[in-house]
Amino acid sequence: MHNPLQSIKIIIACCLLFIGHCALAQSRYRPTDLFPALPLLPPGNEYRTATGEPGPAYWQNQADYVIDVALDDQKNVVSGTATITYTNNSPKSLSSLWLQLEQNVFKKDSRGIKSKLFLYKNPDEETADGGYDIQAVKLKDGAITGDIKYNIYDTRMELTLPQPLKSGQKVTFSVQYRYNFPQNYKNADFLVNRTDILPTKNGNIYAVAQWYPRMCVLDDVEGWNTLPYLGNGEFYLEYGNFNVNITVPAGYIVEGSGDLLNPEDVLTPVQLKRWQAAKQSETPVFIRQAKEVAEASTRPVKATCTWKYRMDNTRDFAWTASKAFIWEAFSFPVAGGKKVMGSSLYPVESNKKDSWKRSSEYIKFTLQHFSEKWFTYPYNKAVNVASNLDGMEYPGMVFCSARDTGNAYFMVVNHELGHTWFPMVVGGNERKYAWMDEGFNTFIDNLAVKDFNKGEFRGYAEIYSPLDTLFSERVVPIITRPDAIPGDMVFPVQYQKVAYVLTLLRNQVVGPERFDKAFRKYIADWAYKHPTPWDFFRSMDSSVGEDLSWFWKSMFLENYRLDQGVAKVENMGNGRAQITIENLEKAAMPLVVQLTYADGSTEHREFPVEVWEYTGSYTFTCNKKATVTKVTIDPDSLYPDVNRANNVYKIVN
Repeated sequence: MHNPLQSIKIIIACCLLFIGHCALAQSRYRPTDLFPALPLLPPGNEYRTATGEPGPAYWQNQADYVIDVALDDQKNVVSGTATITYTNNSPKSLSSLWLQLEQNVFKKDSRGIKSKLFLYKNPDEETADGGYDIQAVKLKDGAITGDIKYNIYDTRMELTLPQPLKSGQKVTFSVQYRYNFPQNYKNADFLVNRTDILPTKNGNIYAVAQWYPRMCVLDDVEGWNTLPYLGNGEFYLEYGNFNVNITVPAGYIVEGSGDLLNPEDVLTPVQLKRWQAAKQSETPVFIRQAKEVAEASTRPVKATCTWKYRMDNTRDFAWTASKAFIWEAFSFPVAGGKKVMGSSLYPVESNKKDSWKRSSEYIKFTLQHFSEKWFTYPYNKAVNVASNLDGMEYPGMVFCSARDTGNAYFMVVNHELGHTWFPMVVGGNERKYAWMDEGFNTFIDNLAVKDFNKGEFRGYAEIYSPLDTLFSERVVPIITRPDAIPGDMVFPVQYQKVAYVLTLLRNQVVGPERFDKAFRKYIADWAYKHPTPWDFFRSMDSSVGEDLSWFWKSMFLENYRLDQGVAKVENMGNGRAQITIENLEKAAMPLVVQLTYADGSTEHREFPVEVWEYTGSYTFTCNKKATVTKVTIDPDSLYPDVNRANNVYKIVN
């Protein structure tokens, strides 16, 4: 017997097979949040233009250093005098000057200790204070005369001038000090021991950094940048010229950021000949071989040696000293024909074929690749030192782990030397915006590693923090100050997420050609200057010809998440099917959809991000008159969709 009600139920069930509808969560998306009428970025001005370039009135001050110090290897103390000439290029007079004393973070009562970024290795053991002992500050010459007063506040020192330093004037002053290497500390959250001593069987290796009083930056954005050094946030420094004289016991070999001025005074005749040969050789020359490390004849016969260096237009200077060094060097060309000397120093314990024996190879590749791709390497030398640090960068010199091998060793050398471009050339504020050096550098690393030795370490190029880590609900925005980021989030957010979203922007949103051209222009425009995040955003917008506010807001200023889901599939009999996609989370991205038809054919569709400009729901019509059996959003997983469960919709027969 025919049952009309049952027939209706069958018809409804059949219709549901062809008119699919996913039960999607309520959307959190607000189009006006990402596509506002008013500009997201602050307006340009005479200092920083709306097109992301330094303006006609852009200024920055200059700090030149003459530093004379000696190493006491019995007490692990560096002592001497830093003479600083400070040029006020700002439009205002200055009544005070500010300096950073970062290593005061190792004093027992420092803010870094109290904020628990540092801990003692053995809380019950008496621990000597690290940091600085300031013995005297004196005016030398320049526009100001009289006595200078100073006060120390944690990791900052304020100098009160007897008369204001007017715009365009210079002042020279000296700081007599002792710097005590930190001892008996460990870090609670992240790598903060950026200077250290590595014991080896042939003697200690000193990695000497943040070792002299350094001028704080005065800029047009925030005035004096005097954030205390707590550990995670790194450095923000003025550019200038350095003359550095380092006196050590004669048994030590020293290397520094700058050019060695007096090799004949500090090398034996044999070493001098090898050093000169290395300046002309494209294959490594051993200035001191492994078998020679313990030989007294490899060092001059006198009590001490003073190693003299010079480096111009740089923001910092670091050095190393040890009796334990194997020392190899060579020279090679970079983009434009300039020759660079690569210098590697490491102990016999690190003399391994899958480790420091490849240092010269890695130096050459890294400098040549980044010089060709982005901006020519600016210094005459690149030094790679085996140390107790997992990796730390300075102009012309990096400290890498003496223990690393294989992939990890290539990774750290490539990354630390990559910091030449960010922040040594493009001098951003690492204390506030670590992502502008760590993230940018990780991004260019990932591109570089694909080209090294036919992809030998290509696996490193992948972002190995999973998306549910990079975009989890608890992740802080990229823009967050480094010291305000929980320790377990520092690497995923400031390194990996930045590299991921820049790769996304490059490959999927604007395309590699436009992105690379824009990135090169940003580097060239801000070389040896101080860009802010707004300058970077405006520069990229202007160069690629897009308003990327939606991208900067969702990926950098907020931790917005992406969730695109198939909401409805309507097969129209013999007509073209209509597909409805919903944007369920706060982020927006271009839409990529693959359609599969009943006959097995497929159709690939791409839509720009503007489909989400006024709505969170987008409907499009298929190009083919056929029944759709499957809809897949982002089939190649190119976008950071946090919920892929709703990305695939199948029609069940």
